[in-house]
Amino acid sequence: MTNSSKMPNASSSSSSSVDVQLKTSPQSYEPQISLAESELLFLEFLFQVYLPPVLIILGTVGNCLTIIVMRRKNLSQSSISFYITAFACCSLLMLYLFLGTEWISKIFHQKSVDEKADWLCPVWQFISRVISYSGIWFVVAMMIDRYIVIWHPKQFSTLCTIFMAKFVAIIIFVGLVVISIHAMWTFELMNNGCYPYHPQNDLHSVVWTWVAASFYSYIPLALIFVFNVLIFTGICLKRPFKSHQSQDHQSLLFTYTTLATSMFYFLLVMPATIINIVEMTYPPSWLQDRELVTQLAKARLTAHYMAWLNMTIVFFMCFFFSRTFRVELWDLLCSLCCRHRRRIYELQTGSQSTHVETDSCNETTPL
Repeated sequence: MTNSSKMPNASSSSSSSVDVQLKTSPQSYEPQISLAESELLFLEFLFQVYLPPVLIILGTVGNCLTIIVMRRKNLSQSSISFYITAFACCSLLMLYLFLGTEWISKIFHQKSVDEKADWLCPVWQFISRVISYSGIWFVVAMMIDRYIVIWHPKQFSTLCTIFMAKFVAIIIFVGLVVISIHAMWTFELMNNGCYPYHPQNDLHSVVWTWVAASFYSYIPLALIFVFNVLIFTGICLKRPFKSHQSQDHQSLLFTYTTLATSMFYFLLVMPATIINIVEMTYPPSWLQDRELVTQLAKARLTAHYMAWLNMTIVFFMCFFFSRTFRVELWDLLCSLCCRHRRRIYELQTGSQSTHVETDSCNETTPL
């Protein structure tokens, strides 16, 4: 279409025709939104506005119930219960500190936490990495614990203890602090958000990015896959029952739960990992393809919230795959209901006895 700004010496007739053309077809000046872009906008609105509160509510109820059940007397001395409790606690922190603040900033059109101050940018990135990636390492710890139970049952009493579980938790957090401390001097608050600063030709930044990604995702995902295969093979071969007939039933608690949790975790977090690798390695020529960039954005958004589902699954995995958990949960609910009924009965009995005493005091003996 002819642009009048490019023809300052044109005649009045030509300018009037241009004016008519501008009036009749103004939509040509507006950016055309493709079907893929409109779908992306709809997904962003749906996922960022409606999905977070649902995940937070489900995660709060499920993780709190899981923690309460795991802290009961019959389960609290088991190492696998400690790992599941630690995973549930990390899930709660992630839901409230990160997904919750992200949702609030979206709803009220506020800046995110890491964009509110220069010093908050690196500190928040450091905290988020330590808490976020501790969850996947607790899943790995759960897998190793169950692997020892199935393949090395004689070492169960020495390696699968509460003391060892606490020691492993300390190792996980210390290791993540060492890996994540790099964020304290690489992230900076820029005009468009909090992002890592990469100077040109800085080999250290490039190498450390891959090292951190390996410890955050690639290594634990590989370990989850390997131990999944080993545990599944051991269960199929019935190795715990063949090699160690006198093994206590307590040692086999939550084996199927751990296997199911790790499988779902692997499947839900793998798309986000693949998208991350693609974005780190794709050629710059891809940026010229508008449709491809839109499809990548849709895939990134979907994978991002698929990974958030991992923060809500532990209760459902325990409920559907562990009879012991269901029994303990039922006992907990029954004890709460019986305590409530007992309290009501005591209040009713007390009020009736008080009423009888009052009536007896009001009676007068005739002279």
